[in-house]
Amino acid sequence: MIFLALAILCSTAIVVVFKLAGPRTDPLSLVTVNYGAAVLAGLALLPLDPPDGGLTPSPALLALGAGVGLLFVAGFVLLGRAIREAGLSLATATMRLSVAIPFLASWLIWGEVPTPGQGAGLVLAGLAFLLISSPPPAESPSPPPESPTRPLLASILLGLLFVVGGVVDTSFKLFEEGFAEENSRALFLLMVFAFAFVAGGTLLLRDIRRGRPGPGGRDVGWGVVLGLVNYGSAAFMLAALREVPGTVAFPVNNVAVVLLALLLGMGFWREPTSRLQRGGLALAVVALLLFGV
Repeated sequence: MIFLALAILCSTAIVVVFKLAGPRTDPLSLVTVNYGAAVLAGLALLPLDPPDGGLTPSPALLALGAGVGLLFVAGFVLLGRAIREAGLSLATATMRLSVAIPFLASWLIWGEVPTPGQGAGLVLAGLAFLLISSPPPAESPSPPPESPTRPLLASILLGLLFVVGGVVDTSFKLFEEGFAEENSRALFLLMVFAFAFVAGGTLLLRDIRRGRPGPGGRDVGWGVVLGLVNYGSAAFMLAALREVPGTVAFPVNNVAVVLLALLLGMGFWREPTSRLQRGGLALAVVALLLFGV
């Protein structure tokens, strides 16, 4: 479970970096630099897990790496659009609820049958995500500005965000089950982040040509930090999937990250919380306990 714990810590660090980076960073620049830093981390760590067949991956592995890398960027773009059209609360809840896809895939495709307690934990986790994503007290007196103005577009974006988030996690499980024995995990991650960097860089260059400023010092600094913890999150999750069933690893990771992020927000940044959010916090703790049953 040590690798799962490390994956949780790195995933939580991603949330903290976004919080600390704040509005003074450009999101696309930050994320693109992050992918570049992850590529450099992958190159540095590749000698620790050298590929047996050299640096030329099989067509199937190349396609998987490219697909996951492009989905990384697509998920980022969809999240931004979904927040604008449907609101932060719904977008965040949808992103976390996508854990249902790798959970079901691990069960139905790879035969990792969950216990009744784990099934109940997933249901409670879904309720916890919805409660935790509810607006804080400060937003309640007036209609939230993030209310969707185009319901159909908002629904489509949330549906796509759900699918993309779930498919990304399932792809990590697919690599572990179908490719890991004969392929280097370090090479796979290097490909994933390289394709994500190319896709993000292409979008950034397009915007720069349209007059958008390039990455500033703050974008580069926080982007490098983000890239290192992002790489760690992916690498440790792959390592965790060698030891822990996907029906446990994916929901525990998501629940624990949401739980830690909320606790950090309450304790360190003194963010206001509602009764619903505190109820979600309690449900998340119960869900984590059930996943161990």
